[in-house]
Amino acid sequence: MLLASLACVACTRHHGSPRRPVSAAPHDAGASEPHRLARPSVGVKLPEIAPKPTRPNPYGGTLRVHLEAEPPHLNPLQDQLQVIQRVVDHLVYETLIECRENQYRPGLAESWEVSPDGERVTVKLRRDARWHDDRVVSGLDVQATFEPLLRTGSRQALWHAMLEDVEGVDVVPERGARFRLRRPSDLVLRALCEIPILPAENLRKTGSAVTQLGRQPVGTGPFRFASWERGKRIRLVRSRPAERPQPPFLDEIVFEIDGDGSRAMVRTRRGEIDVLPRVLDVLYPEQVTPATLRDTLEVWWLTPDRYSFIVPNHRRGPLADARFRQALSLLWDRTRLADEVHHGLARPIGAPTFAQVPADPLDLKRAIALLESAGFRDSDGDGVRDVGGVPIRLSFLLPSGARSLAAEARGFALDLRRAGVLLDTVAIDATSLQARLDGGDFDLATLTWEGRRDEDPRLLFGSQGQLAFSGYRSEPLQVLLDQVRLAVGPSARVPVLQHLGEWLASERPVIFLYRHDVPALVAKRVHGLAGVGDRLDLRSVWVDP
Repeated sequence: MLLASLACVACTRHHGSPRRPVSAAPHDAGASEPHRLARPSVGVKLPEIAPKPTRPNPYGGTLRVHLEAEPPHLNPLQDQLQVIQRVVDHLVYETLIECRENQYRPGLAESWEVSPDGERVTVKLRRDARWHDDRVVSGLDVQATFEPLLRTGSRQALWHAMLEDVEGVDVVPERGARFRLRRPSDLVLRALCEIPILPAENLRKTGSAVTQLGRQPVGTGPFRFASWERGKRIRLVRSRPAERPQPPFLDEIVFEIDGDGSRAMVRTRRGEIDVLPRVLDVLYPEQVTPATLRDTLEVWWLTPDRYSFIVPNHRRGPLADARFRQALSLLWDRTRLADEVHHGLARPIGAPTFAQVPADPLDLKRAIALLESAGFRDSDGDGVRDVGGVPIRLSFLLPSGARSLAAEARGFALDLRRAGVLLDTVAIDATSLQARLDGGDFDLATLTWEGRRDEDPRLLFGSQGQLAFSGYRSEPLQVLLDQVRLAVGPSARVPVLQHLGEWLASERPVIFLYRHDVPALVAKRVHGLAGVGDRLDLRSVWVDP
């Protein structure tokens, strides 16, 4: 589900390893089809439930979807890469539960039950659930999928973190499984919406059996793996006969592998690709005008909970003071940079995307007042604020080659200088940047979080979360995170997450910058596309002949 990326704010948002309930921008939750826009003046999201076909017989046809890179394999339990997930998630493999429209819905599990003490979750699998090779799905498959994720040192660190409240998984009679919890946590059900179930027969073997699963996946979903032409395409076909009026409607889905985003754009215009999930930033907006798209393509705005922020090192001097961090936030000109650098594809935010909090405006006067009130003054009259006679001079780590981010940082440095704080930008390669963050050898750095709707905020902000290296600790934060854990159901979590977002906005353990929109191109012959954020749901798609 979740991917954490270290990346520049503006150089690219797709990253080398390419992630939602309350949006930071308004949206039309009742829209049956995404709106075609000239630019994302309103963040309209995909419908989470696909509209029903308007054609009497929608069955048949091929959908061609762009895949931006060659997957190393197709085993989602080995690597959480977007190129893997796009091919197999909910198409080849299914999760036990689905999270849509602020509800838990049946997936591979037809039902589930939480014990009165909240420390047992028992799931019952669908009676008709079979693997594509016709074997019956059982609780053993559930156990084999989750057990490796529970082990310390699991390769899937984020999924391991999502399951921190799970002690073990038992097989129960009548095709079921029981999750034993260390403490009550509704977020365990949320985790079951993200982790696909794979066959125990392969997972519990070693060597070639697991490798084969990555090359020729065997799942339970509406489409089964058919072929993989390396460097060209991956083909899925309908896994069961058409059952009118139920999906899937397509005969096949073909993922066209093409690492050249500009060439993929040309192929989409020619009709060789039906869905281009992401238009490259360098092609926007010039290459997505009505004149260039003509009457065959539409621009759809995808609104993932991908957001960027500045991480301060709380172990270093003034950065431990919330007023100092607030002053820094007031000196990043989000509105201007979102337009000039990001061309309208970035939305200024004041909190994580699970809450609605206005972004800080550029306000030099207020920033100076905060610095003065916190005691950070210019004691020797040289124009630079100091602590104990030592000038306040911060370093800002940037990825090498991130020219757009470097331009943003220069503007930030100028405004900081006007407030009496010095900033040095340091461009280093990604490996060195990661090492310095892990070792605490930094003042400021930019990160991007690939979020998910209704996500577990502990993954990022918990004591063992992805931001633990920043040195931030807070008892009130832990209390709020426990409230999120105990809220029963996605709808009940919405106000709790809003409260958490407001607290994060005031305390600023990180300085929130933008949420990033993604323009996609979709052929007008395509109907029934749904999804959340930028996770496209192709299960109910149908196409014109």
